[in-house]
Amino acid sequence: MSGPSHTIVATERVWAARVIALVALCACATIAFCVRAWPFTPSAALLIAVSAAVLAVVFNHIARREVSVGLAPIAASAVWPAALAAYHAAGGTVALVCTVAGCWISCFMLVWFSRMALANRPLHDAAEAGTALVLGCAVKGGRPCTTLRLRLDAAIALWQRHPALAVIVTGGVSDPGERSEAAVMADYLVAAGMPAEQIVVEDRALNTEENLANARALIDARDLPRPIWLVTSDFHMWRAAKIARLNGLESIPCGARTPLASRLVQWCREVLIICFGS
Repeated sequence: MSGPSHTIVATERVWAARVIALVALCACATIAFCVRAWPFTPSAALLIAVSAAVLAVVFNHIARREVSVGLAPIAASAVWPAALAAYHAAGGTVALVCTVAGCWISCFMLVWFSRMALANRPLHDAAEAGTALVLGCAVKGGRPCTTLRLRLDAAIALWQRHPALAVIVTGGVSDPGERSEAAVMADYLVAAGMPAEQIVVEDRALNTEENLANARALIDARDLPRPIWLVTSDFHMWRAAKIARLNGLESIPCGARTPLASRLVQWCREVLIICFGS
């Protein structure tokens, strides 16, 4: 699973209107700074083009009804290039404050991105098969969503390198109208050729903490082999590995790539979960 049920993630529907309102505010501020920067110099035109491009990414997600709290820092970061252009053109305290604040937000996110990316680099690639722990994600229409499918594909690639690999799939029922994530994950792995007897199903967990705690209990109860390979999305690896360590599980990261279309939003969303989630 990607986050606790009581954090900012589970309340995204409540947050949707707030996110859209913030995006609209950032768009209005950007337009105001563009007007203030007129007539554009070449450098101002470049800065404003950057702001427009970033806002285009945000509005593209909204148009596809993919409203996420991850859009908030992206929209805020879109303001500062136009604010900088306005400050160079006409000065002003507001333009300066928006420039500094926006730069700080962008740098803050980039620092966290680098930390999260480093978490996906294994210190070693163990020769032993061990056990793969695959964390769940949303199921739609009885099928894994794109993010979950990529996690499962990463697990399949790992199994192909280590045919004796034991696999724990973990994830409960996140939508009352769907089967458990773990059941859908197990079916996907079996359809790919993985022997069913090598798959252990944990279908009660509703968040990352429960994923790791329940998996640890299964590993101990069944004396599953080490090392533990942690299979989840690249953006999720830092937090998942930290929670695994808190549960006494030292793991080798096996990160699944995030789809390009949602990569920036997912990584921004994860930073907010790390910093402000419980």
